[in-house]
Amino acid sequence: MECVKCDGQLERVTVEEIEVDQCVTCSGIWFDFGELEKILDTGSISTLKNEVDNNQGHDAQKEKCPRCGGVGNMVQVTSLKNAEVHIDSCSVCYGQWLDGGELEEIADQSFIAKIRGLFK
Repeated sequence: MECVKCDGQLERVTVEEIEVDQCVTCSGIWFDFGELEKILDTGSISTLKNEVDNNQGHDAQKEKCPRCGGVGNMVQVTSLKNAEVHIDSCSVCYGQWLDGGELEEIADQSFIAKIRGLFK
């Protein structure tokens, strides 16, 4: 598959039996429906490149879904507090895209939220 944000190609990466697609150029990651939550639940993202995307403007780009081609463009559905993380989602197949480095931000916040939950 082609990357939704740059001219790179997506390669399959397996994380604890979950296959995701990551761009070899910008490190962005495509998650089919439900895969992002599964990856976060495993707590294991070390096999994925967590390089910060140095290509400015990728967050603002609205592209077609790499999986289904989408009827329209992918849309930003989430912006997490205290981080510059935006999850792009396809309204047709519900796949999700994170730019390079954003998965690590989400994983860190998820871990912190779990710790906070212990003290509530």
